[in-house]
Amino acid sequence: MSELPDTAMATGNDESEPGQPDTRPLAKDERTLLEELRRSADGSGEPAVEDGPEMAAAAGDDAPLPVATAGDGQAGDGLDPEFTDR
Repeated sequence: MSELPDTAMATGNDESEPGQPDTRPLAKDERTLLEELRRSADGSGEPAVEDGPEMAAAAGDDAPLPVATAGDGQAGDGLDPEFTDR
């Protein structure tokens, strides 16, 4: 018997078997944290782009992320490359 405590790896997921979910109700501080995590960071109440169905479908299929819908090929995330002659 090991002296080490059980970890998440002890659920059987590493052997392609489903682990047992924790069915205990959340404690008050855990519920508060979960509510904070569900709120949008910008306060708009809108879900993040990463939480959209297109992203979930891409992750589920292990496919590339969808292309921006603006039609200009830009992602619209402020990280578009700028090419210069400098």
